[in-house]
Amino acid sequence: MARRKKKYDVITKYLKNNGGSQVTLTFTQFDELLFPANGLPKTARITLDWWTNDYKHPEKGAYAWINAKYEVVYVNLEKEYAVFRPLVKSTWLERN
Repeated sequence: MARRKKKYDVITKYLKNNGGSQVTLTFTQFDELLFPANGLPKTARITLDWWTNDYKHPEKGAYAWINAKYEVVYVNLEKEYAVFRPLVKSTWLERN
């Protein structure tokens, strides 16, 4: 059975193919490369809440970058770009 495709899987795929380095994407890149049919959601352009690293709200994009093992570290709504960084596994988690 094929896995159901999710709305933001294209972000996951893009980040996974990045090679594990920091990525900066402009909102225009999201529109043209990742979401050519619909563009980035309007809420992503006007509120930082959409960019929160919160896996519990799949209507936002967080599950896409978290599934790729990335996190958002900076968003500039005025200049329209977001910076993603690979997640780093905490050593204190390994000791417990």
